[in-house]
Formats: sequence, C-alpha cells, structure tokens
Amino acid sequence: MKFNKNKFLLIIGIIISVVCTWLFIRNIEWTLLKNALQDANYWFIIPTIILTLAVYVVRAIRWRILLSHIKLTSVMNLLSVTCIGFMANNIFPARAGEILRPFLLTKKEDIKFSTSFATVIVERIFDMLGLIIFTVVVIILLPHPSASHHDTLAHISARQVSAINESIIPSLKKWTEVFAAVGIFTIASLFLVVLKPDFFKEILSKLCTFFPHNLRDKILRLYESFVYGLKILEDKTQAVWILTLSLFIWVLGGAEIYLLGFAFHMHLPFVGGCLVAVCLALAVALPQAPGYIGVFHIAVLKSLHIFGIETTAAQSYAIVLWAISILPSTIIGFLFLWREGIAFHEVMKLEEEIAEGTLEELEGVTRDIK
Repeated sequence: MKFNKNKFLLIIGIIISVVCTWLFIRNIEWTLLKNALQDANYWFIIPTIILTLAVYVVRAIRWRILLSHIKLTSVMNLLSVTCIGFMANNIFPARAGEILRPFLLTKKEDIKFSTSFATVIVERIFDMLGLIIFTVVVIILLPHPSASHHDTLAHISARQVSAINESIIPSLKKWTEVFAAVGIFTIASLFLVVLKPDFFKEILSKLCTFFPHNLRDKILRLYESFVYGLKILEDKTQAVWILTLSLFIWVLGGAEIYLLGFAFHMHLPFVGGCLVAVCLALAVALPQAPGYIGVFHIAVLKSLHIFGIETTAAQSYAIVLWAISILPSTIIGFLFLWREGIAFHEVMKLEEEIAEGTLEELEGVTRDIK
C-alpha cells in the first residue's frame, strides 16, 4: 500500500492518542470514578446536548452567508452537509469531513468543488479569528490570583482561589497582548488580500519560483480559490455577521462546558468553561486518532485542574463531555446521511479517494458523483 503523508499523520495521531489516553487513565481510582458517575445529575445533559447541536445550526447559518455571493442555499441543506462532515471527522482520520463537506455541497448545490472548498477554508479562518478574539477576552476576564475570595464576577470558592494562586493564569495574562496582535494582524492581512489580490499573487508566485512546476501551479490555484472565497469580505456588513457568528460558536462551546459542570457539582465559573473550550480547541487541532480519544480527555482534565477541580471529578466530567460532544453529532450525521440517500460505504470509498487524491483528481471524483 502506498505510504503517504496522510498515513504518516494517522500513525503519529494514534501514537499521540495512545500516550494521552495512558496519561488520562494512569491515575484513575476506579471506585471513586464509578461513584462520581453515579452521583452526577444527568438532567443537565439535556440542555448541554441542545447547546452542542445549536453549534451546528449556527455553523450552517454562517456557511450560508459565506456562500451568499456564490449561490443562495437553504440552511437545512447546509445543516445536513455540516452534520455529515462532523460525523466523518469523528470516525475517519485526518479530519476527512473538512474535504467531504465541499464534495457533498457540490453534489447537492452544483457549486464547483474548488469554490465550495474555498468557503470551507475561509470558514476555518473565521473560526481561528473567532478563537483568537475569544481567547483574548477570556484571558482578560480570568480571575487574577490576587482577587478577593468574594469576587462576585468570577463566583469562585475560596478553595478554588487557593488552587488558582498556583495556576498558569498569571502566565496566560502576560500573553494577552500577543494574542490580540495576532488577531489584528490576521484580520488586516485578510482585508489586504481582498483589496490587492494580484499583488499578493505576484509575491506568492515569486516565493514559489524554486518549487516544482506542478506544485507551484497547485499553490497558485488554491490561492485563487481562497481569494474567491474571501470576496465575502467585500461586503463589510456580512463580514461582521460572519465574525459575530464565529464568536457566538465559541461562546456556545463555553456555555456547554459550564452547564455540564453542574451535573458533577462543580462550581466552575463561566469564564472557566470558556477557557476549557479554548484548551479543547487547541488540543483537537493536533494529529490524533479518530474520535479525539485521549487528547480530548487529557485536555479537559488539565484545564479543569487550573480551577482546582479534583482529579476524579475532572475525569468523570471529561468522559461524559466527550460522549456528549461525539455521540449525538455522529448519530445525527448518520441520520442526515440516510436522509440524503447516501450509503455509508460510498462515504468510506470517497474518504479513501480524498486521502489519496490531488486537487485535480478530487475535481474529477466530484464530477463522477454528480
């Protein structure tokens, strides 16, 4: 079998997941974990799942705005494609759903693959921008170790404040200006590319002079698709809406984590839930096994430790949060797959072709499935 970059990343990802899983389970006290899971108030899972699913609805609405200068599409169609894509991310390696989504959109809406793929790239850029801004705000609002035990804004108990005194929060606050600068630079760069696309294409072309001809052409074609996707920024109102929805997605993620804390009797401040969401977002961006196994769990465990949450409570919380994050979206993705009349073996075959194909080959596969 041909050994390529994707297979190499899969092997690295599995190793990372195995190591993180071992780090997570090595100190588990199984009796205490069982008791923590039994004592949890699972009624809080219902609103938590609702918030989890609301994220996909907001993503579909945001994607509709991103596509508005190309073609008007229904939110339900985009929700279907979005849920199938995230289902694929959960069960296939290398985040295959990110490529599967533009394929399915091409099939449903007759939009050129490279164009729909460009909107997915822009979507991820706005995710990054939203995360940077969200992180800056969260770090600013984090309670300082010198805060009073009666800090009404953070609602943190005396025991938690004591734990925070020895946490990494002071170090995080020192990076606030860096995160803010990165966000401003990224936003400014995007608008400059929109205003002067030919100028930046010329610079990119010069930088690629020493690359092989085929690779150079591929990079330039991707740049052109990327610029086409960025045309939405020409409408400043829509650009603001997209950024607002991107921030709202992260706020929903923080609210989900905060709300589930009540199920395990954890007095986690809302800003603490948001910080856990930031840590999770950074963790799941790493190469890892399908389903984010291990990496997800250790990220939740370590970020909860910042707020003085003891290990058994954090471990039980991480297990349930992982189940809520993965299982409902996977089930709904399969339901939408059934709604679209697509057999799962077709998705598996498509995933293999995606893993092996170049952009030009993927265009050909797209034509074949239409």
